[in-house]
Amino acid sequence: MNRSFTTPKRVLLFIIGAIILLSGCKSQTVSTSTSTLTTITSSGYSQAQLEYRLFSNFPNVFWCDPDFYPIARAGQEQQNAIAQFPAIKANQAEYSAILAYLNLQNKTDYTDNEKLLIYKEHKKLNYAVQMTYAAGVYNFDLRVGDGQGERIQGTIKTSGEIQVTSRSPSFNSCPICLVKGTLIDTPEGPIPVERLIKGMIVWTLDGSGNRIAKEIVETASTPTPLFFQAIRIELSDGRSVTASPGHPSADGRAIADYQVGDEMDGARIIIADYITYKNEMTYDILPAGITGL
Repeated sequence: MNRSFTTPKRVLLFIIGAIILLSGCKSQTVSTSTSTLTTITSSGYSQAQLEYRLFSNFPNVFWCDPDFYPIARAGQEQQNAIAQFPAIKANQAEYSAILAYLNLQNKTDYTDNEKLLIYKEHKKLNYAVQMTYAAGVYNFDLRVGDGQGERIQGTIKTSGEIQVTSRSPSFNSCPICLVKGTLIDTPEGPIPVERLIKGMIVWTLDGSGNRIAKEIVETASTPTPLFFQAIRIELSDGRSVTASPGHPSADGRAIADYQVGDEMDGARIIIADYITYKNEMTYDILPAGITGL
């Protein structure tokens, strides 16, 4: 479940929920079994083979699946698997590593189910770990564990030798919260959400919908994945907000479900655009009171 908050008069009111601090769209469980890599060329393992070695050494890798986050749509993963299969097959090094992992033969025709299995591995290889190459060594960066987990950084040689250089606590969640700079209404005036701390006073609502001042009982911030996009909504009365696509509005709908022309919070939407949001955190707060709004 997610938290709720109140924005200022000039910023859209959204609901995040009532009682749980840290949450978000979760990735699928990643298979941790891996085929043994027994063949090594004179130039070493391919990048995809090295990634599979990392997955074997660091089980329960965490990542945000773009087919299920921020909005899961029925049949979308299978459609993408079929559409992207030619491009996946064209990357011979990655394709060969996937076939070896899945124990599939290299053949001309594949069933839709086989294409889906290959596509799932393609996504894992491309989203679950960051790899940068320099002088025969890859630097890697990955996260393990859903919720309270770890961020693991290190190097892996093309020969397959792994060296961990950093392990640090990491709360792993696909964000559904607010972008940096979102204004929250307080008795002292609007304050950017990232500057709010536990104990500060904000406006919230009581059970009858009356506006009251209450202290913040919890705050949270969540790292965004590499591919993360937020949505900027602008209303006909000048108000605007930018948040993750899965963020609910006051009527409980995810903002990704809104289109230009729809009504939101008493005004018409004139702009609803996806924007790239890189190398940032998303933020959330929970005020005291019966509603958590």
